[in-house]
Amino acid sequence: MKKILKAIALIAFAIPVAAQQRNATHIQKVIASADVIRSAYTDEPVINLYQGNGLFGCSYGLLGLHIHPAKASTHHKFGNTRFMHLEHRGRGKFGGDYLLPLAQLYWADAFQTVSEFSQHQAFYEGTITTRFRASNRTIAVKTWFDPVDRNLSGIAIQLKGEPIRVILDPASDVKGHYDQRISQVSKISAVKDQWKIELTGLGTTTPLYLKTNAVVTLEGNVLQLTLKEGENRIQLSVKKPVAATTAQSLRQTIHWWDQTWQKSGLIEFPEATAQKMWVRSMAQFLYSYGTDQKGIPPPMGFTGNGWPFNFPQDASYVLPVLLATGQTAIGKSWIEYFSARLQGMKQYTQRHFHRDGVMVPWVFPYGSFDGYHDPAPPNIWYYEIHNSGYLARMAVETAVFVNDTQWTQKYVLPLLKETAAFYGSICTKETDGFWHLSLKPSMGQDEFGGVDQKDYLCALYSAQYCFQQAIAYGLDNDHRYSTILKDGLAFQSLKAKGGFYYTSSNSPADFGKQKHPVQLNELAYLPVHSSPSEAASLAYQRRYELLADASKPYFHGWSLGEILLAGSRLSQPQEWLKDWHNLVTSNNIDPEWIQVFETSKSWSGAFYNSTNGLIVQSLVNNVLTDWYGKMEIATCFPWKGKVVVRNLYSRLGVKVTGSVSKTAAQLELRAWKNCEFWVKDRKVKLKRNERITLSY
Repeated sequence: MKKILKAIALIAFAIPVAAQQRNATHIQKVIASADVIRSAYTDEPVINLYQGNGLFGCSYGLLGLHIHPAKASTHHKFGNTRFMHLEHRGRGKFGGDYLLPLAQLYWADAFQTVSEFSQHQAFYEGTITTRFRASNRTIAVKTWFDPVDRNLSGIAIQLKGEPIRVILDPASDVKGHYDQRISQVSKISAVKDQWKIELTGLGTTTPLYLKTNAVVTLEGNVLQLTLKEGENRIQLSVKKPVAATTAQSLRQTIHWWDQTWQKSGLIEFPEATAQKMWVRSMAQFLYSYGTDQKGIPPPMGFTGNGWPFNFPQDASYVLPVLLATGQTAIGKSWIEYFSARLQGMKQYTQRHFHRDGVMVPWVFPYGSFDGYHDPAPPNIWYYEIHNSGYLARMAVETAVFVNDTQWTQKYVLPLLKETAAFYGSICTKETDGFWHLSLKPSMGQDEFGGVDQKDYLCALYSAQYCFQQAIAYGLDNDHRYSTILKDGLAFQSLKAKGGFYYTSSNSPADFGKQKHPVQLNELAYLPVHSSPSEAASLAYQRRYELLADASKPYFHGWSLGEILLAGSRLSQPQEWLKDWHNLVTSNNIDPEWIQVFETSKSWSGAFYNSTNGLIVQSLVNNVLTDWYGKMEIATCFPWKGKVVVRNLYSRLGVKVTGSVSKTAAQLELRAWKNCEFWVKDRKVKLKRNERITLSY
C-alpha cells in the first residue's frame, strides 16, 4: 500500500511539473518567433543589432563586431557601433552632462569576399551569433552583455583557418552635442592577466579592462588582438577587472534571460508584426534599463545614437510597459533615484525659473545639480514646463504597483508635493473666471508652437493631473488646488470652433503645423478624466490635420506612437490599423520591424525607446486597459483570431492570464493586492491572492 501511495504521489507531482515544462517551452517558442535571422550578406548599410544589460551596451554590425572607422561615414547610416556605459560621462558645454563612448572593437582588415553568412539575434538567451566564411577562414562570433555582472560584456570568436586581427580602439576624438569636440585620452597598461585602459574625458576617468586568450600587442593608441584557430575569448569590464570566466558569464546571461522571460508578462498575438514588435521592444527595454540608480539612459539606450543624455518624459513612455509586465523593480529604482535629487531639482527651479516647487529639468543631470546648466541651458527646448506632470505620473503609478505605504510616503509624496507646488506657483485666476498658466521662459511640448506662450495645453494637463493627485494623497492642505479645479483651468480659452483645443493661447495660426499631437495627451499620458473628453475625441478624428507632414505620411518624434495609444483608448480598431500600417509606410520603422526611428526617415536615430514604449502600451491597451479606472477587455481589437496573455499586471490590483478575442474571453484574474473594481458591468472585490475566472 505504501508503494502504491508513493507512486500516486509521484504521478501527482509529475503532472504539474510536466505542465510547467510545457508552458516554459511554449514561452521560449513565443519569444524565439521574433528572433532576427539573416541569411544574406550585403556590403550596403543595414540596421545594426542592439544589445545591452541596463548599464552597458552597444550595437553590432553585420559582421558581428563594430563597423570599421574607415566605413563609418557610410555604414553608420543607421546609427553608431561603439561601447557605451552609463557611468562613463562628464560635464561639458553649457554645464550639461553627456554620455561618452568607450571604445570600438572591429576587424583590422576588410574582407574581400563574404560567403556562407548568417546572423541570429536570439532574444530568449540574450545573444547575437554571426557566422561567415571570408579569406579562407570560417568565423563565428557570439556576443552578449552580462545582466548579472552589469559591467561585463562577452565576445566569443571561433576561428578555423589562419590567424586574424581584431582592434580594440579607445574613443579619442568625440564629436559631441552643441558643436563640442571632446578629446579623450587613454592610458593603456598591462595589469596581471588583463589590459587596463584608463579613458579620460570631460573631467572623468573610467577604467576599461580587457581579458582575452588572444595575443595582445599595444600598437600606438590601440590594442591589437591576434586571434588563433579555435576559440578566442574576449571580455570587457568597466570600472573593475574581469572576474567571471567567459563560460560562466555566458551561462549566467542565458539563465537570467530564461528566468526573466518566464516570469515576465507576455502577450502572444495572432499577427506576426505585432508579435515582433512586442518581443523585440521588451528585449530592447531590458537592454536599456536597469535598477542600478546610476541615471536614466538616453532615449536610444546604449546604441550611442541620438542624444547623449536622458529625458525624464521619454522614460515615462516606457515605464507603464515595465510595470504591466512585472518589472516594478526598475520603476521603483527610478523613483528612488529622482527622489534622492529632490533638493537639487528645487534649487534648479529657483535658479532658472524663480519659482517654488519642482520644474523637472527637460534633460536630467547625471552628476550634481551644482553648476548644472549654469549660466543657462543650451536652448529654449530645455524650458518645456509640462515635464513635471510626467514625473508625477511615474511616481504615482509606481507607488500603486509597489503597494507600500511607507515607501510611498518617503519617495512619492515629496515629489508629488513639489511638482504640484510648481504649477500652483504659475497659476493665476483671471477675469474670465479660469486659472491660467504663464511663465517666462517656457516652451510647450508641441515644440513647433513658439516660446513663452500662455496656457500651453500640455502644461494645463500636467497641472490638472498634479493637482488631482495632490488632493487624492492629502497634500491640498489649504484647499487651493481644489479651488483651482472647481473654478477650472483655462482649457476653455483654447477651444477651437471645431471643438478641439489649440496647443496654447497663440496656437490658431499653428494648426496643421504641429510637431506633436498634444491634444491627445489626456488619452496617452495623463489620466485626468473618467472617460474620453469630447475635445480629445474630436482632435483624434483630425489627427492627420493637426500635424505637420502627417498626411504624406511623415511623423515627427513620437507622434505616431501617441496616436496609436490614443486610438487604443478610444476603441478605434479600424483607425488603429491605418496608423499601424503607417509605421512602415512613413518609414517610422524599418521594413524588418527590428526597431523604431526617432522621426520618419531619421535613419541614424535608430532604436528609439520613447516611441517604442508608446507603441507597446498601445498593444497592451488593445487587449486590456485600465486607463479609466475600470477593466475593459478587447475594446480595440484589430486582429483575427485570439490573443493569449500571461501575467499582465493591472494597476487595478490583479494579474491577468488567459485568452481574448473580439467576441470572447477566458481570463483568470488573480489579485496581487486587496482590490475592488468594475469589469464588464460586474463589480469585482478580491483580497490578495484570491482569484476569479471571467468568461464570456
